Amino acid sequence: MKKITAVLLHPVTILNLTFVGTLGLIQFVHTKAHLTLDADVHGYVHRALKKNPELARSACYELNN
Repeated sequence: MKKITAVLLHPVTILNLTFVGTLGLIQFVHTKAHLTLDADVHGYVHRALKKNPELARSACYELNN
């Protein structure tokens, strides 16, 4: 039990758990944002450019659909 506690409280283990936890939290928030937003950012921009094609420059954005 003492050895397990020493391994779990080792600074490298704490650092790895912090990194993995942070990435997991970011992924959770990101996925939730995609599921709950009415319009995804890319779709919003695409619809705005469809309405106002003068905003789009052929060199940076193409309106294929």
